[in-house]
Amino acid sequence: MWWEILPSAGIVFAALLAPHGAYWALNKLTHNGKSCARDWRDGPHFEDYTLYLRDIRLTGSEYVPRGLESIPDLKD
Repeated sequence: MWWEILPSAGIVFAALLAPHGAYWALNKLTHNGKSCARDWRDGPHFEDYTLYLRDIRLTGSEYVPRGLESIPDLKD
């Protein structure tokens, strides 16, 4: 009858739910539960962060873009 499909449906449901549970457990273990946390010292964001720090160091503001005239000349 109709209840004969319940074991198969349970197996399919568990197989579809397993990756979500594994991701949740690994996220808790590796990122302390912060799913959107960024590590600025590693990965593709590192170059953006170094440019961000360069802009602050050279111009004093990361929001106001300035050109090459803002970089001081080195005197030999």
